[in-house]
Amino acid sequence: MKRLNQLYTGKKVQEIWNDFQNHPIINHPTEGNISPNKYRAMGKGKPCPYCGKKMAHGQSYQTNSKQEALKLGFEYVNKKGVKTINNAGGKFFHQHYITLDHKINKARCPQKMFDFHNLQYMCWECNQLKGDNNAFDLQHTRDYLDALVNEALSRYHLL
Repeated sequence: MKRLNQLYTGKKVQEIWNDFQNHPIINHPTEGNISPNKYRAMGKGKPCPYCGKKMAHGQSYQTNSKQEALKLGFEYVNKKGVKTINNAGGKFFHQHYITLDHKINKARCPQKMFDFHNLQYMCWECNQLKGDNNAFDLQHTRDYLDALVNEALSRYHLL
């Protein structure tokens, strides 16, 4: 954590995050100290808090081949209407592969990078959609409430 007491570029913060994926650095309230990879695996099969889709994890949801990723159906159309396959480090992942999202951006607040209270499960597609937008939760909640109101108004007409 001493390494995080100064300002870093986003690239350097990402390097630190990647370097510690297998180190027991997250203080989980019930599991004790666990690695980011173990924490991510704990969310397997749970619904994404934003899209509600079941999140995937494991070897069968990733591949080193783009052709195999296409064959396995990993390609999807993102919110901008562009065909996309999630990839990182030369691997291709299912669109709802589980990721760990930082509620407060890790580049803006690197000291919270491994803080359990700053991490949440999120599928890859929603995490890409969120990006660095710290207001994503509020916007998502507003969109949900708008949809709920519209559905209620369509079912129950005003008197």
